[in-house]
Amino acid sequence: MREVAPARTPARTFGELLERHEREIFAYALRLTGTRADAEDLYQETFLAAFRAWPPPRRDNERAWLYRIATNRAIDGARRRRGTVSVDDLRLAAPERDGVTVLDLANAIRLLPAGQRAAFVLRTVEGRPYREIALTLECTEEAARVRVSDAMKKVRAAMR
Repeated sequence: MREVAPARTPARTFGELLERHEREIFAYALRLTGTRADAEDLYQETFLAAFRAWPPPRRDNERAWLYRIATNRAIDGARRRRGTVSVDDLRLAAPERDGVTVLDLANAIRLLPAGQRAAFVLRTVEGRPYREIALTLECTEEAARVRVSDAMKKVRAAMR
C-alpha cells in the first residue's frame, strides 16, 4: 500500500510552484512526448502557461493543474504533428518479459490516442489516483477509469 504524503500548503509564489513540481512535470513530459527535446519544449510551454495563468484556479490542487496544462499542451502538439510523436528516448520501468521489450511497450503506448496515452501514463507510470487523473484530464472519475482501461486493452493487443 502506498503511503499518503502529508498535504502541502499551496505555493505562495510561482517560484515555489516551479521548485515543488518541476522534476515531476519534466518526467511526465518526457513520458508523454518520448524525446528529451520535445519534453523540454513541453515543460517550458507548461510552466509558461502556468505563469501566465498564475495563480491557479484552485490553490489546493496545484499539481493536477500543472498536469492538466501539460496534458493539454501535449495533446495539442500531437494533433499538430498528426501522431508522429517519437518515443525513441522513452524508458519505462518495465522489465523484458516473454520477449516483450521496453521498446515494444513504448511503441504500443505511442499508438494510443493522446487522451488515452495521458491517462495511461498518469495511472500506470506515475501511479496517480483516478481522482487526480480526472482533474488533470477534466473529465469524470469514471471517464478516467474507462480511458485507462481502454488504453490497457490497446497496449496489450499491440504487444501480442
